[in-house]
Amino acid sequence: MENFTKFLSILFAAVIILSGCSSNKSADSKKLSSDEKLALSYITDFYNGTKEDREKFVDENVHPDVQALFRLGALGEVSEGEKLNNPKAVESVPYEDEDSKGSAVLIQAADDKEMIVLIIDDKVAFGYTASENAESQELYDQMRSQFKTAK
Repeated sequence: MENFTKFLSILFAAVIILSGCSSNKSADSKKLSSDEKLALSYITDFYNGTKEDREKFVDENVHPDVQALFRLGALGEVSEGEKLNNPKAVESVPYEDEDSKGSAVLIQAADDKEMIVLIIDDKVAFGYTASENAESQELYDQMRSQFKTAK
């Protein structure tokens, strides 16, 4: 679990920079799983949400092991250009490590932006995005390779 927490800490630092403050709901015609709905809620309520939306989302939907990191992320804002507009859950894959089970959900948005949201124990554990940081990008690429959906 220590490696998992360290892994999340490194990647979360990249995501903190991208935390946004607007809301866009996805109207997707496919039947979404509960994890896909939660991942979309992460985008609309936390990533693109207002400060109040972000704080509420952390309290209700973020895994206890990483709530402190998400609380820090809830304080930040990003430019309109960094937000994920018109997000859609396009694919989910199972996730499992020695301590936990869940799924990784690929979210794609306008302007070819995407994020992978890790759901563990029915709570958001992390959001992965492309990064200029080599280590963060390598971790994102590892997660992205698990999906069949092409970029």
